[in-house]
Amino acid sequence: MNQLIILTGYRLLTQGVQWILPIIGWFVPKVRQWRHIRADVWQIRPPEGRQVIWMHCSSLGEFEQGRPVWEGIRELYPDAWLLLSFFSHSGYARQKDNPTADRVVCLPLDTPPNALRWMDHFHPDLILWVKYDFWYHYWMEANRRDIPIILFAARFRSDQFLARQWARPFREIILRAATLAVQDDSSRELLQSWGAKDPMLAGDTRIDRVLDIADSPYHDPWIEEFAAGQRVMIGGSVWDEDLDLLLPILQEQVLSGWKWILAPHDLAADRIQRILKAWPDASVAYTDRDDHDPAGCQVLVLDTIGMLNKVYRWAAITYVGGGFGKSVHSLLEPAAYGVPVLFGPRHQKFPEAAGLIRAGGGFEVNDLSEVRKCLSDLGQESTRLVAGRSARHWLDRHQGATRLILSECQAILRE
Repeated sequence: MNQLIILTGYRLLTQGVQWILPIIGWFVPKVRQWRHIRADVWQIRPPEGRQVIWMHCSSLGEFEQGRPVWEGIRELYPDAWLLLSFFSHSGYARQKDNPTADRVVCLPLDTPPNALRWMDHFHPDLILWVKYDFWYHYWMEANRRDIPIILFAARFRSDQFLARQWARPFREIILRAATLAVQDDSSRELLQSWGAKDPMLAGDTRIDRVLDIADSPYHDPWIEEFAAGQRVMIGGSVWDEDLDLLLPILQEQVLSGWKWILAPHDLAADRIQRILKAWPDASVAYTDRDDHDPAGCQVLVLDTIGMLNKVYRWAAITYVGGGFGKSVHSLLEPAAYGVPVLFGPRHQKFPEAAGLIRAGGGFEVNDLSEVRKCLSDLGQESTRLVAGRSARHWLDRHQGATRLILSECQAILRE
């Protein structure tokens, strides 16, 4: 009875949201746009006779996690029709022209009519679900039709809503997936306690992605000249709380003679100006670089999007921001280049932080004095090289999740 009440409440909630959104859309343009993009999905139809593989991601971060598998699917099944869906508009907007997918869409709300119509409309042969964003009615409809679902890059924690007693219907639908591939042992053990028979410990597909980027050629003539023969400290995805630590270090010349690259996570003009003013005589924003001699610049502000994961290749030491705010940003990206990584204390959602710390390639810092000491220690070449090798070695030992997931896809599609 309790489960029936929960599912009825969930259904009424999602249908209620769908009914009220048109009203809100009259007053909020973003909501109106959100609705129109979802309505357009029904104008798309896969060609007759082609195998349909659908991958769903909550947003852009989850897509980056799923990208290695998605690109592998395209290579393995060049004739398949690939459908990529997002829940968030931001993820859709950034990937709507993704060349790997035949079509990119926003997923309609999780109501029984939408789930039924979706399966009737697209007839997927295989569903790939990245990390989370579990939508009950879509999963239930797929199960009713025996459409296999592979959930991968998943992490489960005892403090998630899924672990609560009232969430049993949602747990049960997840356990019906053809493959449950998780990132860590604790997720696997929790799934087993819920009744999963054989969850796969596959690891984190992001590791394969960042290693591929790090090992691929990339050239930027201006940065190459800026960094030539120099030791470079890079602060990536930094917020004001991170700059409160890094700018004093820069001004104190703790790393004497080093060059710096600072990449704000949010490209607000005042944050960029704050960095430029901290070192006014020898700093430049990347977008203004053509007016400056790279050899004569000491500080580069990376005021662009999409470059940081490749620019890390010029670093000798890195600091990743976010650890003094909601949560730290990507630690894997710099670690892939074999350099030590510093970060703030809020990293519990990312197991790689603890892994890198244990390996000796990651360093948690809690205040200015700890940053100063850590950078002073890592300024010694021998210490720095050992830490960097440890960071890269940790990633090398944990790669391979993509291959395992693709093998599962092949096994299912052969059946």
